[in-house]
Amino acid sequence: MKKALRRIVAFWQHFSAPERHQLVGAACFLIALFYGLLLWMPGDKQLGDLRYKEQKQTARFRASGGAEAALKNFNFDGQDIQTTHIEFGKARAALEELEKERTRLIGRFVPLEDLESLQALKTELTNLAASGDMEVTALEHIYRRTEDRDRPPTLELLKSAAEGNAYKRPLLRLKARASYRGLMEFLDGLKDLSRTAAPVWSDIGVNAAPAADRDGSLGATAAPPKQWLEVEIHLAI
Repeated sequence: MKKALRRIVAFWQHFSAPERHQLVGAACFLIALFYGLLLWMPGDKQLGDLRYKEQKQTARFRASGGAEAALKNFNFDGQDIQTTHIEFGKARAALEELEKERTRLIGRFVPLEDLESLQALKTELTNLAASGDMEVTALEHIYRRTEDRDRPPTLELLKSAAEGNAYKRPLLRLKARASYRGLMEFLDGLKDLSRTAAPVWSDIGVNAAPAADRDGSLGATAAPPKQWLEVEIHLAI
């Protein structure tokens, strides 16, 4: 090892100082060239791939007519893009108004835990019916289980009832006898209650009783029979 090193040193000392500088410069150049090739080859390949993709995108864009032509030819249900933006803005504003109204209506429902307000609403319903030609014969909660029918409302029963129907609200069953006018006045008055009571189902039938004649007996000369409506309405509260 030492002999080999001595030979290299002797060989190196054989050159003059200018020749030594030239050899060192050449060696540095070769080393820089070598590392440059190592770094350039992968980068050049990636750059070529990017250029190829760019050319493909440019070709597709030109084939479609460019951005200006694309916007000019934009068509949505027969409308240009400016008209579509205007219509979209109107639709969005209308949707926001509907959301506000929905929030307001939901806020008018009785909170399930507010049993006092629930009882007050039931009293309002009875008074509304009584103010017209309508006689309430039953006003009861609709629970999930038939055996709970006569139980007073509790938070647990109301939650269970709400989960068991499509409206996700407790339901009241109102039964009444009414004239047509009395029924219409009752339905129209629901909107003025302090809390929401929304009709979601109804069954209305006509009932009649024969009327007596002038002498108090029944016969061919009797007055027309007395008629009324038998009403059952389910109200989401």
